[in-house]
Amino acid sequence: MSNNTPLVSIIIPTFNRANLLPETLDSVLAQNYQNWECIVVDDGSTDSTDFLMEKYIAKDSRFQYHHRPKNRMSGGNAARNYGFELSKGEYIQWFDSDDIMLPNYLGFRVEQFLDNIDLVICTGNIIDNTNTILRTFNLPVKVNLYKDYALWQLEIYTPSVLFRRTYLSNDLFDENIHRGQETEFFTRFFFNNKNTKYTIVNVPLFCYRKHYQAKTEAGKKYRKDYRENLSFILKSNFDRALFLKDNQLISFYYKRLVKQFFKSVDYKHYKNSIQIMEYLIGKLEHKKFFLKVKLIFWGSAYFLFGYRHFIRKRLLNMTVSHFK
Repeated sequence: MSNNTPLVSIIIPTFNRANLLPETLDSVLAQNYQNWECIVVDDGSTDSTDFLMEKYIAKDSRFQYHHRPKNRMSGGNAARNYGFELSKGEYIQWFDSDDIMLPNYLGFRVEQFLDNIDLVICTGNIIDNTNTILRTFNLPVKVNLYKDYALWQLEIYTPSVLFRRTYLSNDLFDENIHRGQETEFFTRFFFNNKNTKYTIVNVPLFCYRKHYQAKTEAGKKYRKDYRENLSFILKSNFDRALFLKDNQLISFYYKRLVKQFFKSVDYKHYKNSIQIMEYLIGKLEHKKFFLKVKLIFWGSAYFLFGYRHFIRKRLLNMTVSHFK
């Protein structure tokens, strides 16, 4: 291949997706851009994924199949990072094992990589389990990547971004995170790389599958490990908001932390709720002793009396000015 067709490494973590993975891999095969390697990393599947991958590797040697090493933590993030370690491409594309590439998904964005570009971000279609397009999303061209994404005003998913390999360095996925993986990675990456040179193309180039029924069922359950992961993400972004002295971000993440505190108390997840309250108290400067007492008082009141509208209102109203 010439320099005009650099190698793109597609990294796909998978877990028990043998029913959906063929459609994803067929969409890789259908790419107009041909210089790719596709690294599928299994996170411990118990279905027929092994047999399926044997067929695809026999069909096309550009496919690779690996199992996450046993000495690595389970979860999609470890599989993503392991795939990156195995990859050789000049460009890196993480992809999910239930999503679908449109034929020009790779080629169109490779063409956008001028010498000064680090990322190319595209838009896509949201589809359901029957591949029906529910909506197509667009992105504003001029944005603050960190702030807009952190405020949930920028719809970016794992398949959205094609990375220049040399720009990734060691800023990879946090293997301790098992919930909100995408959010944690992008908020950290965008914050740490404020001078990122990127281009946004408002062309839908992939289909992102939403499993609404599964998400609804999952939403009915309270998983302590997931809640602790979410608390970590919220606290990390609150720290960044304070560092930036951005009132909008401070208010946004303070309120989300307090709502997380309420939820943890409601489900008797006291470890998480206490850690959140201790964290917020610690963020108030020493000179604000009265405000610390106030936060302790209303937080303790919620512990003792549970849901009370006036207690929730008091806690939610302590926002920007208190943390300056």
